[in-house]
Amino acid sequence: MARLVLDAHLSAVSTARHWVSREVAHCTATCPGAVDEDLVELLTSEAVANAVRHGAGPVSVEVHCAGQDVHVAVTDASPATPVVRHVGVEATGGRGVALIDQLATRWGCELADPPAVGRTVWFQLAGS
Repeated sequence: MARLVLDAHLSAVSTARHWVSREVAHCTATCPGAVDEDLVELLTSEAVANAVRHGAGPVSVEVHCAGQDVHVAVTDASPATPVVRHVGVEATGGRGVALIDQLATRWGCELADPPAVGRTVWFQLAGS
């Protein structure tokens, strides 16, 4: 499992997206029918953006490839569970968790065991 730790700044979103893309490319190069790399990038961007905007740093991103499947986990120091929101068409944000909910094969959130504080939002994408 590969891991990247970032400060909680908006620049972390693009850094994480590109890093995850490279990690997944290593997996898909030897595994025909693996996941859509663009989708992995999109969902990673949404999860990291949520951690940066609504969580607390640092933010860590982990990627694990198993056969054709990819598992991405984003951890930050927030104690809050993310919520799937349904926003209007005019809204300029608030769709990140809803996108993960709709497009990931599976996803979830695990809170750190007390006394630690934090959460890990993860998603899995299954290859074809």
